[in-house]
Amino acid sequence: MIEQALRRFCESKHRKLIVTGVTFVVGLLLVMPLVDSIRAGGDEKDALLTELDSAQNVASELSAFERRVNEKLAEFKSLDARTVDDSSLPKLRSQLIDFAKDTCSIRKISVGPVSSRVWQPGQNPLSTGTDKKPADATSNCMLEWRPINLSLSGSSAALRNMLEKLAGSGMFMHIKSLEMYPSSPKRDSLTVDMEIWYFALARKG
Repeated sequence: MIEQALRRFCESKHRKLIVTGVTFVVGLLLVMPLVDSIRAGGDEKDALLTELDSAQNVASELSAFERRVNEKLAEFKSLDARTVDDSSLPKLRSQLIDFAKDTCSIRKISVGPVSSRVWQPGQNPLSTGTDKKPADATSNCMLEWRPINLSLSGSSAALRNMLEKLAGSGMFMHIKSLEMYPSSPKRDSLTVDMEIWYFALARKG
């Protein structure tokens, strides 16, 4: 029966048309799944590229944000190094002794009790009270100041050198009072008594 069908197909004058049609159908059956696969792959690649672009943008923003955070941290550390709190008082005492080592002698150095008030942006830090206007509601810091009573003796040149070192230290400080008087009968040595306020900014609580 199969042989008769083959003989009939071979003897048919439409066999070329039949072969072409069958080939086309087979080709469609083979190509259509491939087209679907290519389409699915293209869609997936496009989605992945979109996600990759988004991830790269986020990474770029995070890198810029991290760089800005590091810059602000560096600024904060630089400012913090210029303040004096309880933990940095020993370092300040050593610094003052070093300043006086090659210039004059320290007769007395003492630290007074810390004072504080609510920090109000824009207010004069030398004011010991708060302004009449209410403190900024967003302010969560306290301004602290610690008085250092320092008594020095030496020549006028030596004392001037010491004062220049204090002024050039870059600390947040204010010389509240200063008194100078002779400390020897010949007046070749002078004594300076002064009260220096050293400031710090601390978080409330």
